[in-house]
Amino acid sequence: MSFIKTFLIPILFFIGCPLLTAGMGQQEPVDSSYYYYNKVIKPEFKSDLLQAFVFYRNQKDKHLKQSDTLQAIYSLRQLAIIQNKLGILYDSETSAIEALSLLESLAESTETRESKAGIYNHLGRVYSDMQDQSNAIVYYKKALTLADSKLQDLILRNNIAFAHLEADSLDLALKEFTALYQESLVYQDSVMIARTLNNLGLVKGKLQDLTALLDLEQALRLRLALGNMTHILGSYLDLTEYYILQDNIPQARIAAEKAYQLARASNNPSHLVSALGMLVQLKDDPDVQYYKQLIDSVHTANMLVEGKYASKKYALAAQEALANKRLLQLEQEKSYKYLYGFFALLVLGLGITVAVFQRLRYKKQKQLEVYHTELRISKKVHDEVANEVYHVMTKIQQNPEVNEAVLDDLERVYHKTRDISREHHEIEVKENFKDVLSDLISNYKSDLVNCITKDLSKVHWSLLSRNKKIAIYRVLQELLVNMKKHSQASIVVISFVQNHKKLTITYKDNGQGCTLKKQNGLQNTENRIKTLKGSITFSSEINQGFQAVIII
Repeated sequence: MSFIKTFLIPILFFIGCPLLTAGMGQQEPVDSSYYYYNKVIKPEFKSDLLQAFVFYRNQKDKHLKQSDTLQAIYSLRQLAIIQNKLGILYDSETSAIEALSLLESLAESTETRESKAGIYNHLGRVYSDMQDQSNAIVYYKKALTLADSKLQDLILRNNIAFAHLEADSLDLALKEFTALYQESLVYQDSVMIARTLNNLGLVKGKLQDLTALLDLEQALRLRLALGNMTHILGSYLDLTEYYILQDNIPQARIAAEKAYQLARASNNPSHLVSALGMLVQLKDDPDVQYYKQLIDSVHTANMLVEGKYASKKYALAAQEALANKRLLQLEQEKSYKYLYGFFALLVLGLGITVAVFQRLRYKKQKQLEVYHTELRISKKVHDEVANEVYHVMTKIQQNPEVNEAVLDDLERVYHKTRDISREHHEIEVKENFKDVLSDLISNYKSDLVNCITKDLSKVHWSLLSRNKKIAIYRVLQELLVNMKKHSQASIVVISFVQNHKKLTITYKDNGQGCTLKKQNGLQNTENRIKTLKGSITFSSEINQGFQAVIII
């Protein structure tokens, strides 16, 4: 097992750092808090960890009684670190899960996000020590989603890559460490550069890459320059492991001896255990080798049992229950949001419906007013103007001295007023509208003009509203009047095509055509169709006839 995995993966920027507890309520007096914090981070003897354990356990109980949840979480995180350093992995996991369960009861904030990230990172380390690399990667990735700086991102990705290395996913680990090393160079953090370069050398060594030793030695030089004894010790242990893989036992002994000398100088029990373990591994005595293998296998078996039974049954079940509870709360909140949203949409929909209904009603009223106005004008022209002109004509005809030209003029006026009256007379649309249209079109037939209809009988006129029928009648009437007055056409073709509720009417004549200008007549037809949300388009050229397409 590499020294990097044992001592460097956790990276205490997440775990137990006093800076992360600055906003977490009233702290213990500075002397005791700082005193026991240092015993956790830099223990000189095993008793230091035991003293710190008693302190933080009492602190946890006190803060829970005071309902100071954030401080209780901090104490639990310190307990988890201590238990991990003592090798009590299951208890370390239990403390971390308990802290996580308390966090779930708090509203999200900067402090809770940082705490959660630290706990996830710690659980990743615990599972990695239990040789459950897949679960370790899951928790490292959870922590990664909460990282709020480039340095945290690099550290957590390094942990994930190292878990791949421990799981013998060497190609994936090589890819990730290579990317991390390049990013570290850009970030210009010497500690991170040395760490990723060292890990890159470990992967290359397992892949029998000849450049592995160069990376490991360069990482060692960087660490010697930085002066961190723990990191330097790690480099010597990793070099020992590399030389063992290469079957270069003399060089492995030299590197292991240097690691042992540093461990003795630090007087750190964990460092001494790791360094002595490497030296024992290099002894030629077969009994010593067998004893070392037996100890390692028993240790591994114990960790697997803990991970398989206790942690899975307790920690994950507890976390799942908490997650389900939180999920239920979120679902309830989501349901309320949907309900409020539904009512808001309902009110908005009703408002839009009422507005559209009022608009349509207003348009229909205006259309009806126009229609009644036309009828009133038609009746007035017929009853007053035309009849009066006819009465004057009768009187004049009885006077033999009246000029015939005057009579002719009066007769033309009479016919015009009669035509105006006919153009705006009331239209029968309830029944036999096909016959009404047919009569309208046939009125414009003559010896000089042939009016042809196509598929008029195929239209289901009952599907069209009264207003649409009146508009169709008036528009065709306007087109035929214009043809009679201006076009000098000899053939008029009016075709009808119905597609479901849409009706397309195409008017064509072979008249002299014109340059299109939407003056009174054409503008009126366009306005009629637009009020019914239909469309009418005109096309004409000189000596090329005239065409109108109505869609309604």
